[in-house]
Amino acid sequence: MTTQTDDRLSDRHVVVTGGAQGIGRGIAVRCARAGADVTVFDTQPDVAEETASLVRETGSEAAVYEVDVTDASAVEAAVGSATDELGPIRGLVNNAGIQRATPLLETSEAEWDAHFDVNAKGTFLVSKAVAASMVDRGVAGSIVNVSSVGAERPFPGQGAYGASKAAVLAFTTVLAKELSDHGITVNAVKPGTVETPMVEQWLDEHAEQSERTREEVLTDALDDHVLDRMGRPEEVGHVVVLLLSEEGAWMTGESVAVDGGYLSE
Repeated sequence: MTTQTDDRLSDRHVVVTGGAQGIGRGIAVRCARAGADVTVFDTQPDVAEETASLVRETGSEAAVYEVDVTDASAVEAAVGSATDELGPIRGLVNNAGIQRATPLLETSEAEWDAHFDVNAKGTFLVSKAVAASMVDRGVAGSIVNVSSVGAERPFPGQGAYGASKAAVLAFTTVLAKELSDHGITVNAVKPGTVETPMVEQWLDEHAEQSERTREEVLTDALDDHVLDRMGRPEEVGHVVVLLLSEEGAWMTGESVAVDGGYLSE
């Protein structure tokens, strides 16, 4: 049964990293509903297959590759295989990321490095491999990097996370300038508090550290959102589809908040 809702990404092959669950799954399915064939890169292939099944339900094709985005060789191999399977890549969504709520004095060097390895280095490695593929094939494509409102207004305990996501914004600006001559746009989205396993984990960690209940932490977080609710993964996906489509062709180097008004408070 086909559940495609529009054709803005028709005949496009989109790669979504970290697409097994959460925002990544919401983006992958929303891209499929816009007509895209979707490849998921994730370290949890079994869970990613659930996303692939949802993509196929829309009538689009799907593929899954077990990929650690911090491994350059693995990334390059997966980009090549995905291209062979579903055709030239015209869209990339760098969504793979980690987040831990740890106060500065308790943050280890390893934890700091892990955030930058996945959130920043992973974005760099996948962008480089996909952009090279686009340039080699003369493909005018689009890249969307998933940053966070934490890049600009992080909560306590988000030092490593916020800094790594701020790096993603700087990288987005540079990449947009460098790839413009090749017809490739590069933008970022900054989600706020979204209903995902990552946010659930953050709420639990922050509650324990602040010696409050999980409900109190969530209430405080949502008080900072104008719309006073958590977002849904597909709501981030709506904006990503815009940026990947022809409708977003005159946007590049931008970062768009999809945050229920968090950054405006």
